[in-house]
Amino acid sequence: MGWDRSPEPGAYVGQLADHARKLQGEARDALARGEFTRASALIGDAELLAEDVHGMVGDMEQRELGELARLAAYDVRPAASPDAAPPRPTAAARGRWRPAMGATLAMSFALVEC
Repeated sequence: MGWDRSPEPGAYVGQLADHARKLQGEARDALARGEFTRASALIGDAELLAEDVHGMVGDMEQRELGELARLAAYDVRPAASPDAAPPRPTAAARGRWRPAMGATLAMSFALVEC
């Protein structure tokens, strides 16, 4: 990875989701030790992180849909006509929501254990 190349945005989303899981574990440990103020702060941080992950995934989807719409404008095949049914989301598109949902689930588990 040099000046001309940067990692895919999905790599950052994965790192953020891993960090949210780490915060969940730290919150669980703090609760076990009776450090409720610290646990509350960790849960709040994890919630903010989950919102960021959700926003990043949404932005990535919007950008990808914009690029696909631009490419579809150049397509002159009959299947690309406006009367054609919209394409169904692919497994790859659905897979991009997994990190956001994982962070959300991590937060809900942390909150349930409170």
